[in-house]
Amino acid sequence: MELHTSLTSLLLPPLAPLLGLLAAFILCLFPSSSWLFKLSLPLAMVSFAALWICATPAFSVWLGKQLGEVQLDSPGPPQAVVVLGGGRYRSLSSGSERLSATSLERVVGAAQGAPAQLPILVAGGRVLQRDQGSEADMMVAVLQQLLQRPVTWRDGCSRTTAENAVNSAAILHDSGIERIVLVTHWWHMPRAARVFARAGLQVQPLPVGVVDELPPRTRGALLMWIPSAAAMLRTQTYWRELLGQFWYHWRPMPPVHKC
Repeated sequence: MELHTSLTSLLLPPLAPLLGLLAAFILCLFPSSSWLFKLSLPLAMVSFAALWICATPAFSVWLGKQLGEVQLDSPGPPQAVVVLGGGRYRSLSSGSERLSATSLERVVGAAQGAPAQLPILVAGGRVLQRDQGSEADMMVAVLQQLLQRPVTWRDGCSRTTAENAVNSAAILHDSGIERIVLVTHWWHMPRAARVFARAGLQVQPLPVGVVDELPPRTRGALLMWIPSAAAMLRTQTYWRELLGQFWYHWRPMPPVHKC
C-alpha cells in the first residue's frame, strides 16, 4: 500500500509540477545551442502555471464539479448505515493515533443525518503496516462513547474503498441486508457508491459536505484566483478521486480481504 501511495503522488500536484520545474532546471545545464536547453524555459513556464492554477480555489471548485454526481436507484427503505473511514493521525514521537478530521466528519455526519433506528456498520482497517489498530475500532469508540450511537458491525480488515465494499457486502448479506445508507464525503461518494453497487448493495447516498464549500478566507472574486494551501489540498484530493474513478472502472472487484 505504501508503494501504491508513493506512485500515486507522482501524478498529483504539487509534486508533479515541482518535478517539472526540477526538470527545467536540469535542462538549463545543457549547452545553449541544444534543443534540450531551449525546452527548459517553456517547461518551467508550464510547470509554474500548473502549480499556480492548481493552488487556486477557483480551479479546485471547478475540478470538484468534474467528479460527477451519484445517480443510483435504491428501491425500498434502507436497512443499515455504512460509514467509511477516512484516515488517521499519528504522533511521530509517541506513536499515539486518533481519527483524522475526515473520519470524524463522516462519523458525525452519520450520527446526525442517518436514521436513528438503523444499525450501523463502520469500515476501515490498517492501511499501513505500522498502523496500530483498525480505523473501524477507532470509529466505534467515537460513535458509542461520544455520540451514543451503537455500532452493530465493524469491518476492521479493508484497506481500500473496493475492499470496504466487498467486505461490507459480505457482512451485510449474511444478515439479509441489501439496501444501505452510505456515509462518506461528497467527493468520495461517486466512486464509493458505484463500487458498493458493484458489490451487490443498493445505495442511498448520505454525502458529507458540498462541492462549493470554501473556507471563509478564500471567498471573494479576487481571492478565488490567489493560491492557498487549502485549495491545493482540495485539488490534490479531487485529482486522486478522478484517478481512482478511472482505475476502479477497469479493475475487477477484489476478493473479501481478511486480516
